[in-house]
Amino acid sequence: MTFDDLPAGSSVFLDANTLVYPFAPEPVLGPPCAKLMRRIEDQQLVAFTATHVQQLTTFRQTVETILQSRIQVLTISCAWIVTAAALSQQTGLLSNDALIVAVMQNHGLVNLASNDADFDRVAGLTRYSPA
Repeated sequence: MTFDDLPAGSSVFLDANTLVYPFAPEPVLGPPCAKLMRRIEDQQLVAFTATHVQQLTTFRQTVETILQSRIQVLTISCAWIVTAAALSQQTGLLSNDALIVAVMQNHGLVNLASNDADFDRVAGLTRYSPA
């Protein structure tokens, strides 16, 4: 499924890649990610990301835009790091990706905007890609 398949009014967690593509010279993935951001700003979608997005120090403009947008930045609990470690072992996800799943689960989120197909291995999660 693509971002266009996200129904209006849905809540969606944003993986860092969807936040970077609109600011990168990415002709294929940039436009759909920019359109997703417009849908969020137009309040068609409720968007979340986690505090680990601050690791995008190379993309300062991305971080500043996120903090000024309608995207809700969720704080990561230390307990979720333990959950993420277990998820990583169960699903084979990298640690950061498993942490995204742990945050989503703890906030009752099931929709994920990401270009990373590794998330397709997680039961109960629906991934929406840019293209």
